[in-house]
Amino acid sequence: MPISSAPRRRGRLLAVAGAAALLLAPAVVPTWAVGASPARPLGAAQAAPATEDTAPDPDLVRDLDAIMAASPPDSCLSVAIEGETAYERSATTPVVPASTLKLLTATAALAQLGGERRLETRVVGAAPVDGVVTGDLALVGGGDPTLVTDEYRLVRRIGADQPTTSLDALADEVVAAGVRRVTGRVVGDESRYDAVRTVPSWPERYTAQGQSGPLSALTVDDGYVLRPVPPEEPDAARVRDRSADPPADAARALTQRLASRGVVVDGALLAGAGPAPAGAVDLAVGRSAKLATLVGQMLLRSDNQIAELLTKELGHLAGPPGTTAAGTARIVEEAVELGVDPAGLTVVDGSGLDPGNRVTCDGLATILEATGGPDGALGPSLPVAGETGTLAARFREPPVAGRMRAKTGSLNGVTSLAGYVALPQEASATFAYVANAELVSSDVRNTLELLAAVLAGTTAPCPATGADGLVAPVGPYAGQVGTLAMFPLQSVLLPGAVLPLHVFEDRYRALVDRCLALDEDFGVVLISRGSEVGGQDQRTEVGTRARIVEAQQAPDGRWAVVALGMARFRVDAWLPDDPHPLAEVTEWPDPPARSGTGELFDAAAARLRRVLALRTELGEPGPAATVDLSVDPAVDDPSLASHRLVGLSPLGDLDRQRLLAAADIADRLAVLDGLLDEEEQVCRARLSQA
Repeated sequence: MPISSAPRRRGRLLAVAGAAALLLAPAVVPTWAVGASPARPLGAAQAAPATEDTAPDPDLVRDLDAIMAASPPDSCLSVAIEGETAYERSATTPVVPASTLKLLTATAALAQLGGERRLETRVVGAAPVDGVVTGDLALVGGGDPTLVTDEYRLVRRIGADQPTTSLDALADEVVAAGVRRVTGRVVGDESRYDAVRTVPSWPERYTAQGQSGPLSALTVDDGYVLRPVPPEEPDAARVRDRSADPPADAARALTQRLASRGVVVDGALLAGAGPAPAGAVDLAVGRSAKLATLVGQMLLRSDNQIAELLTKELGHLAGPPGTTAAGTARIVEEAVELGVDPAGLTVVDGSGLDPGNRVTCDGLATILEATGGPDGALGPSLPVAGETGTLAARFREPPVAGRMRAKTGSLNGVTSLAGYVALPQEASATFAYVANAELVSSDVRNTLELLAAVLAGTTAPCPATGADGLVAPVGPYAGQVGTLAMFPLQSVLLPGAVLPLHVFEDRYRALVDRCLALDEDFGVVLISRGSEVGGQDQRTEVGTRARIVEAQQAPDGRWAVVALGMARFRVDAWLPDDPHPLAEVTEWPDPPARSGTGELFDAAAARLRRVLALRTELGEPGPAATVDLSVDPAVDDPSLASHRLVGLSPLGDLDRQRLLAAADIADRLAVLDGLLDEEEQVCRARLSQA
């Protein structure tokens, strides 16, 4: 069955991270993508509805359909260009957003609290008489999440670029107010908020992981206490312990700083939590950075503590004490007012840590658009690709680096990204992508790289050739003999798998040039010994024909390429390099499936599920045991289905090569079942020793 060709375009870059990396692990396209009917190109009905004035860009739609085909089933994507919807896939389906929920928290905080507002921490007591404060001195919390001691700032290496409020400076103000003695004690007053230290529905592991410090209107040093340095280990690393009573520990910290400045506190040993004394006056006031700056810090570093305390501050608007529940109600209220559909919105906390949160990709995109785009309320505070915050070490390759501002999100089973991408002619794209799965693999993270690069493409695509959209392989390609440009790699490409390449060696640049100019495919074979770079390698004799579906050349001549594995072949003879490897090959499709192949597939699939479940229990990376392994005989090609099982299996490249070269589908499934049986036994042995 012939495969419809797709135009090879130089317009959009599907870059992969790492200039020196030649290959990312091929991502297996799921059966719900590659098993499509040949009459249905990938994503043919996935474009946003066209209007009389606008129509979706078919190239962009095809690119984004391919990205969504490589995403877990529970994924959504919404893209708008200059305010006009360009693409939607499951955009109104509620998903777990992880930290992209902070976009909603930030929006509500700025709108309802005001960006110019500062959170105040006050030291109050009776007016001093001859330097003496009669009664207690109170440190009254105002919800400032950045209140720190100078010692903590030094130990934690908190730079001047991060907003902080100094408790030491507050102690200096008390001394400057003339206080020399306190007849009572220092108490910490947290009455502005409730005393619930976490969100009740959070998993218990969050505390051990330090996802957020204890929540209180009065926290110092993120709600942690630094252990003293052992005298016998003066160079030991400082350890911090989670505070069991944040206001009490804050009172003790202030007591210590007053004592070091010569202020005598009669009840120093009794410092603890308590209300401010009646009739007290302000003796010192510490003001946080502007709330807009705190919001910026929350978005830039995905700071959960700031998010949760701002949520309680929003709750305080309904009346003291501020609570998380009252705050999240305010967040929902603001989002709905901006146009987010309440039917797809559930907000349990302000940080996105809670797995019970739900939002839609359409909702995230709506917030991003409603707040003014990349130059609006949120855009300037978002991390910049390859440069700042949570994106400093990601998306560092052109054309994405420096041109995307986005909020990341990551939880067990969640990867998300939402923000803006600068386009030519001062235009911009707004996007929201969320993938939910039991286990988010590296392939899904690679998909984010591709998504960002597609949106950041700068060169207009070549004129349309009139060819049909890309159809993933659905059956054996007609037998074909001829010369094929060859790309030996240290990884196996299977039919139906996506292959991202970063091509920097001159001879393989020439290969890409040739394939694009002549509309040719190329062959991929495994290097069984030797290196991808420089030649002198030994190559296998069975490989996979690959088709370039996206290509972009960087200014220095390197190519970023995405290809699709089409069909396997045999190498009949290797030819002299010109300048890249060449070979005479014959297409080698699997013979028609034998009777009983279905039972072999079911057995191998069941074995694979057990192995994946055991590996998950062991903490090993890989697909979840619930991954869709079903095969519909009326739609799915059995050859591709068998290759997909191989691609999902935890195997080395030599084993993958052996399975690629199997005589037929039944043989491939039988050998795979044996390999998985060995892996199952190994996993069970490891678990028994754990």
